[in-house]
Amino acid sequence: MSVLRDANTSTWAARNPTHSTIRCRTPPPKISEAQKASHKIKRDQKIELTKLVHNAVAAHLDEEKTRIQSLAHAHNVTSKYINDMISSQTKYHGSRKAQLANALLHAKAKEMNSDQPVGLRYKIVELRKMIMNDPEMNNLTKNEKAGYIAALREHRDQKVSHVRGNNMAATRDVLLTTEKIVKELDDLHIRTGTYATLFVVRGHINDTIQSTMHGTDNSDDFWEDVYDLPMADFLRQYEQWACTQNQNLIERDSLEAVRKQVRKLIVRGLVAMTRKKDIAMNYNNYNTAIIETYAVQLVGWPPGINFISPSNIGTVGEIRRIHDALKARTCYWTTLTPAEVKTHTTNLNERRSAGEVVKKPRKKCSDAGTSRKRKAPSTVGHANKQTKCSSKKAKKNSDQDHEVPKSVEFIVSSDEEEIEDL
Repeated sequence: MSVLRDANTSTWAARNPTHSTIRCRTPPPKISEAQKASHKIKRDQKIELTKLVHNAVAAHLDEEKTRIQSLAHAHNVTSKYINDMISSQTKYHGSRKAQLANALLHAKAKEMNSDQPVGLRYKIVELRKMIMNDPEMNNLTKNEKAGYIAALREHRDQKVSHVRGNNMAATRDVLLTTEKIVKELDDLHIRTGTYATLFVVRGHINDTIQSTMHGTDNSDDFWEDVYDLPMADFLRQYEQWACTQNQNLIERDSLEAVRKQVRKLIVRGLVAMTRKKDIAMNYNNYNTAIIETYAVQLVGWPPGINFISPSNIGTVGEIRRIHDALKARTCYWTTLTPAEVKTHTTNLNERRSAGEVVKKPRKKCSDAGTSRKRKAPSTVGHANKQTKCSSKKAKKNSDQDHEVPKSVEFIVSSDEEEIEDL
């Protein structure tokens, strides 16, 4: 895999040669001067129609503003309150289940438009008429319907999980998706008052993706107030780190990489529940060291997988199941009530009474039970200690030698000396 990846690193698809690729759009053919003139006429007509629509929308907004003001006055609320109820609506919709009508439309489009050049392909209205006039699609069995739906579901999965074929397609995908996310975060901030920060960087030096950042409201001030660095510096460092990873999808999903991610997810959840930053996960004595001690429990562990340390799980399939469960939060940490902890302790005591080893003992040292001789201090360390002591004594003696003699309590003046001489 490393040989294939090193051979061509120009695109994300080239760095993942074994992964399915989304087919790129066929570039449109060159058009003649007459076609250009025809397109210009259509474009001018469309511009005029757009202006009319904009004017109509502007008039509608003026009427709506007046109506909102009257509603606010009638119900004794502010206009902003009503505007907040109307605006900031999300455009996100959950993925809908594949329906037979859409599946037939997809199949007909694939049949009729696969060989058609751009600009000459059949539109949805025309395709629907073809479906209505097609007797084979109007008298389908249950298995045939399921086949059409499965084909549409596979097509949707391909658009989500397959890689982009070139840098231009990848860049456009990132740009459009980032715009949607930014819009959702801004609307979410208005609706709920939450703060959010978004970093999007490229994953390889050959990628043409433009790194971008976004913060709702005044989130940009957080980085300067806390870390005394602008947000752009963190974006630059994040991009440098991402480019140095140089990993394709297979390398990111390797056994050791997923093990590391699972260990982090489990420990982070444990730290969040117990609020102890220095806590460590104990798989051998989980019932006593974790559940009984901290009153927390990890629920939703995937069935069929032994509850052991992720480092001891030897297959990618099992560690991936645990990773997906932790990401989807079907496997999560939860706190236990005092009654649940008491019941758990009672069960442990019953198991101990039955002769079961509940707490795994620590491994004994090979020389357990024998007296150990005290290690003698190293010669170098002892010499350094003596040197320090001698230097301290020398410094103390030197300070004493240079002490200024104390003055007498009374000083006799020259006049008093002359009197005593007389």
